[in-house]
Amino acid sequence: MKKSALLAALLLTACASLPEPDSEPLHWRPGSSVFGPASDFIGSPFPEVGTSALFPVRPAKANRIAILRNGDDAFAARVRSLEQADTSIRIQALIFSGDESGLYIAELLKRKKQAGLDVRVIVDAFSNPSLQTQRLYFDLKQWGIEVEGYEAMLLQWLNEIPIPFLMPHYDPGRLDKRFHEKMWIVDGETDHGVAITGGLNVGNEYFRIDPKHPGGYWRDQDVIAKGAVVKDMTEAFDRNFRYFTQIKKSRGILNTNLYWSATRGLLDKTGRFAFHYDTRPRLVARVKELAARRIQPDYHPARARFFQSRPRFRESYIEQAYLQLIHAAKKEVLIANAYFVPSVPIIDALSDAARRCVRITLISNSPGTNDLPEITLVGRGYYKTLLAVNQEPRVQRCGHRHAGLRIFEWVGHTPDGKAPREGTMHSKYAVFDRRISLVGSFNLDPRSARLNSESALVFESPMLARQLAHLFESNDLPKSEPVSDEKACDFERPADALQSLRKSFGQLFEKEL
Repeated sequence: MKKSALLAALLLTACASLPEPDSEPLHWRPGSSVFGPASDFIGSPFPEVGTSALFPVRPAKANRIAILRNGDDAFAARVRSLEQADTSIRIQALIFSGDESGLYIAELLKRKKQAGLDVRVIVDAFSNPSLQTQRLYFDLKQWGIEVEGYEAMLLQWLNEIPIPFLMPHYDPGRLDKRFHEKMWIVDGETDHGVAITGGLNVGNEYFRIDPKHPGGYWRDQDVIAKGAVVKDMTEAFDRNFRYFTQIKKSRGILNTNLYWSATRGLLDKTGRFAFHYDTRPRLVARVKELAARRIQPDYHPARARFFQSRPRFRESYIEQAYLQLIHAAKKEVLIANAYFVPSVPIIDALSDAARRCVRITLISNSPGTNDLPEITLVGRGYYKTLLAVNQEPRVQRCGHRHAGLRIFEWVGHTPDGKAPREGTMHSKYAVFDRRISLVGSFNLDPRSARLNSESALVFESPMLARQLAHLFESNDLPKSEPVSDEKACDFERPADALQSLRKSFGQLFEKEL
């Protein structure tokens, strides 16, 4: 997430009335399993949707999954997949920046489109307001690449204003419901398709392009998959794409696709626009260097299930998956989550797991590393409640000293300061009993639970879980600082006047964070 994304959401909130409280989805079905039947899940309350959007469980023999260690590996893998694409390319991201890495990818997409591939992109244009990025989208469109979520001259608001009787599931609060999913799918309809999903958007900071500056050198987590689960990601992208096109069709003469067809026909005769982009030679060279890397993903078979949550249809599958996995944990829960403002069910689930003597370790951003510090300041208000479970007799009686809940805040560097200082930890992943892992776009905050469309891959493989746990313990924990009970009390009521003011401001918009 970027500051522009949240600011856009807050501005949209100011002119949109949210759904009534009784429209909130139920959180989960007790006793359910993340790999259970559809009856284990609470689906959309709309009868024609129900649990139809829930994907099946894919057996281990049908999938191969690998961990991409960080954003630079994810960039190399993404570029390699584009170079090898022979049928189609589908990309969805909240952010697709017109910076050095985004421009490099855009050129690859244009070449593949000219080679005859089906190339489609979904973005959240409200979260990409820069003029250079908007020019990038126009350029993709003029070359025949569909970019849903974007319209020329900032006219995407035409597709967002809710119109009663003309739109499916009319919702006056839909202006605040953004498209936060991250899917990168190549040749998804073939038997050699490959897909990447996780926390990464398209932009320099996600791909760690600038190690000299923390703002351009973030920590993030993706996975790459092959096999049956790729088909599910492909369907998730396609139904998102259909959603956008159906909304446009409901606009009648304001259906912008009608005018793009005419515009492309004209440009084919008169010539396409040539755009100038401001770039930095040092970063252009770094992008080319990372793109030339050839990594070898360490694939392993894994039982898997792809989840998509669409609040516009009042789905909550990923939050249900988190709750199922926390409640089923017997020994250990590791969670790295960029924006942590937990719901009551998440707090209860973590507390109950601690009472069962489960070792829980949570990492989220500090205010100094969070690109949206107010989220951390608000989230800190829950630390005291969470850590209080450690003082309960049931936890005190556990047979090992690591039982209970520990909270760490990412600071982006080790105490010795030898490695480059990193910026925001943008990861959203979790490991349960070193057996099952969850990697996706879902933050443990109200926006992901109630407002943003999200996606996540849950997979069962002890080998992959150990790899993720190793990253957590060898890379993420050493660059984080523990939160003591004393700090948690101080965080609840900050003594610093400025931080107190910023926390109060954040709390005003807590349901939108």
